[in-house]
Amino acid sequence: MNRMHKGALALMFLGGTILSPTAIAADKIFKLEEATIADIQQAVASGSITSAAVVQLYLDRIAAYDKAGPKINSIITVNPKAKEQAAALDQERAQKGPRGPLHGIPVLLKDNVDTFDMPTSNGSAIMKEAIAPKDAPITKALRDAGAIILGKAAMGEFAGGSYNSVTGQTINPFHLKRNTGGSSAGSGAAISANFAVLAIGTDTSTSVRGPSSYTGIVGMRPTTGLIPRSGIAPKNLNFDSAGPMARTVTDLALMLNVVAMRDAEDPLNVQVWAEVEKRDPSAKNGIDYTKALDPNAIKGKKFGIARDLFAGDPEIVALAEKAVEDIRRLGGETVDIKFDENFIENHLRGGVRKMRDLSDYRFREDWEKYLATFTSAKVPKTVAEFIRIYETEVMKSPLPVEDSVMRLLKTSMTKSTSAPEYKEFLEKLMPQWTAEKLAVFERYGIDALVFPYVPTFAQPISNPAYKIEDPTFVKSEAPVPATMGGYSSVGFPSIVVPMGYGTQGLPMTITFFGKPYEDTKVLGFAYAYEQATKHRKPSPIVPPLSGEAVVLK
Repeated sequence: MNRMHKGALALMFLGGTILSPTAIAADKIFKLEEATIADIQQAVASGSITSAAVVQLYLDRIAAYDKAGPKINSIITVNPKAKEQAAALDQERAQKGPRGPLHGIPVLLKDNVDTFDMPTSNGSAIMKEAIAPKDAPITKALRDAGAIILGKAAMGEFAGGSYNSVTGQTINPFHLKRNTGGSSAGSGAAISANFAVLAIGTDTSTSVRGPSSYTGIVGMRPTTGLIPRSGIAPKNLNFDSAGPMARTVTDLALMLNVVAMRDAEDPLNVQVWAEVEKRDPSAKNGIDYTKALDPNAIKGKKFGIARDLFAGDPEIVALAEKAVEDIRRLGGETVDIKFDENFIENHLRGGVRKMRDLSDYRFREDWEKYLATFTSAKVPKTVAEFIRIYETEVMKSPLPVEDSVMRLLKTSMTKSTSAPEYKEFLEKLMPQWTAEKLAVFERYGIDALVFPYVPTFAQPISNPAYKIEDPTFVKSEAPVPATMGGYSSVGFPSIVVPMGYGTQGLPMTITFFGKPYEDTKVLGFAYAYEQATKHRKPSPIVPPLSGEAVVLK
């Protein structure tokens, strides 16, 4: 297999002809690596390539790098009809024109998002053949927009970690001894490795933004409920949110245009959109999130620099300090914020564990309700049955279930939403902790909080079946801000954007963390920062393959 390292070869293969890359202007060549939605649409519209050919190029990369070579292991299922569907969309384009920006664009779904034509495993070997009776609303919306569901991305089992009992451990495409964060591990690794253009992840506490940070892409957790959750395997419906993942803020916004939608089957979604329309009556006709993409969005706005979170790996702190300088250079005003001890305990340390534990009281009820949607008798319908199969079958397999999954399942058997402590959690603790976060915004008069998303670069793989020693990893005891966005009575939108790389080549992101319903605002800040810095770069571990560059007509 020929591999074309960027800048390493003097020749480029274009349509079977060997040409010097200097013989053709850069803007006359379509390159699959880091290709954006606009790049693909331009190339297809010009007749230089078809959507079916684009799909094949991504399938080639998956075969070369995900299933072989470094074996990133980011995809559980490849859609066997992806090329056929792409060809149909090519024919439709020729006859009627494109449906919109996502026409013919390959998308990956985390494998807890229902598809009628592929299994939805939730990372569990027990469900590796479970096919939902219908698409999740966001799946259908993406298909209706012309997107091609290229496959299902690997995920941490039951939305935890980056390992599962179906395909095992997902590997970081920037460092083969490191993980990708959880639990949208495959979505993050696949987009970073250029296996597709866009991906859907889900984020209960950190599962979109964590993998995005560890793999150097853009990931967003919107206001909880803005994207419908029906048709998605639940982890914790008090906090669950789907989230778009992409290599650029623009592509992320184009995807958000499609999946941020109304859904009568999701009660929280109904409430959220009622509030959105109350704040902006024009939202009744939908929201175009690309209107937020203003390169001057940071100018004149005030940002709270969360100093308690600038305390991890010194290389990350240095990158974050440079990001703050860039925000000031772009016209943003900054104010240093030190959280009080009560805030740190509630939102960054012990309070987070308490909130997670109490919220899990509803897991069994939500999970068994989801299981009831499957018509196949092969899909167990109770948590008790899952525990039995894990203990008698999966535990003996080469890919046993992790202890954390068993703890979740067994604990859920003893907990109930009728418990008084759960009622107190819903009625007192969640509103209280939401108010404490809102108070920070009001006290300092800020438009967003800014901080490095996590205090360390991607961590060494620790699953017992894959455990890898890496003495180069720099540990940190600094507070981890990951859970601040979701753990509230209404989620706080936040977006992570690449802010640079450490000396080992590992990426990290800066976070723009906003108030509920101010999704467009944080999108604008991320775009302005991204356009001024352009930190995102591809991994040298998964370089372009021959045939990935095409001369534009």
